[in-house]
Amino acid sequence: MTSSRRHFLRATAGLAAAAAHPLGARFSLPLATQLAGLGALAASQARAASTNDGYKALVCLHLAGGNDSHNWIVPTDAGNRASYAAARGELAWAEGKLQGITSGTQASGRSFGMPLELGPLRDWYESGQCAVLANVGTLERPVTKADYKAGVGLPAKLFSHNDQAATWQSLQPEGAPSGWGGRMGDILMSANQHPVFTAVSASGNAVFLSGNSVTQYQVGTNGPVLINGAQAGWRAGSANTPGALRSLLAGSGSNAFEAEYLKVVQRSLSTSSLLQTALGNTALAALPTAPITLPNGSTLALNNDALAKQLRIVAQMIAAGPGLGMRRQVFMVSIGGFDSHSHQMRDQPLLMARVAQSVNWFLSALQGAGMLNNVVLFSTSDFGRTLASNGDGCDHGWGSHHFIAGGAVKGRQIFGTMPVTALGTADDLGSGRLLPSTSVTQYAATLGAWMGLSAGELRTVLPNLGSFSSANLGFV
Repeated sequence: MTSSRRHFLRATAGLAAAAAHPLGARFSLPLATQLAGLGALAASQARAASTNDGYKALVCLHLAGGNDSHNWIVPTDAGNRASYAAARGELAWAEGKLQGITSGTQASGRSFGMPLELGPLRDWYESGQCAVLANVGTLERPVTKADYKAGVGLPAKLFSHNDQAATWQSLQPEGAPSGWGGRMGDILMSANQHPVFTAVSASGNAVFLSGNSVTQYQVGTNGPVLINGAQAGWRAGSANTPGALRSLLAGSGSNAFEAEYLKVVQRSLSTSSLLQTALGNTALAALPTAPITLPNGSTLALNNDALAKQLRIVAQMIAAGPGLGMRRQVFMVSIGGFDSHSHQMRDQPLLMARVAQSVNWFLSALQGAGMLNNVVLFSTSDFGRTLASNGDGCDHGWGSHHFIAGGAVKGRQIFGTMPVTALGTADDLGSGRLLPSTSVTQYAATLGAWMGLSAGELRTVLPNLGSFSSANLGFV
């Protein structure tokens, strides 16, 4: 195939992906310029990453809509509790509905709790296999409150859902051609026997997993997305249809475009069959059918929960990974409903429970498969939210707290700097919008280092990493 035709086909594929899930293109010129050249640099470094320490996987759990993390990690010491309650009003979590957590290295005298709905996640935290990273946000470089007021050094389109979700996933606003998960995959894919399974989404097309060389592989909750007409059975009025279609697809084509299209379809059929067989050989338990009773008396059926089903197929792929000759994989799952402008106290408890119960099942399944130490799951969201109530919910913010879980995590600690939970502080940009003290870039760099990327490779994946004093936050 000529280089011009290859370029055309790759460009066409990129346009199709952008149309399916547009995630952003404007950025400050220096970083945009650096990102434009990542493909060639990633290719030149593709064999440099350290991948000789067995299988490893990252799992990104995106909380779509902007999670109100003020109610996930709640202050329980007298001073911060009082200011939290005063600012939150009807959104404040009752003290009797919290379980205390070990606060680790945070300032002496401070204490925190997690809602009962997050109990399973708290148990992993207290067992040392889950940690919290405080006040993370989309920073291009460290920013002060004065910078914010002057509009200096800020990410593009702050507080916009699409743009901030894209910046979390790619370091650019909506329209970005690649994400940092995909750029890691560009470097790591050569370690895998089947590079097509390097970057895998269980939640549809996402810029996080788009690379310059790697192409994200999308799965449904039951496994690979199949070409139904080619599957055995009665199709289009005849049992002979699938065989006829497979014979047609086995051809070589009459022109260059047709030939290339057929190659793509043939690869899809081949990889789908390979993955189906591998998944069928895993011994992972099914999701429980018995309803789980939640703290408020309602019930949750994990076997019918969209997030739990996404995490189950990811767990199956992880269990199958070593047998497929995989050494490094990056996955993405997501759950929506976190844009809590209204009805927050009605909706937030169930969302918390869905996340905690689904993650608990996932980690337990990995533990049973002997893979817990090989996987790190981490949360992301569009942005944080205001500490102040709007009367029935809260509005778009910036910094937010996130959790990281897995056997390799240095758990039972809150990393980063937990801000004072009050209005009018040095970290308050208005209504309790947090000025981030830790960047998404640092968060990503810590995860990338665990995956085996060198300092130089991390700068390739995260071009603004040099703007921050610490490239490793130490949580894994």
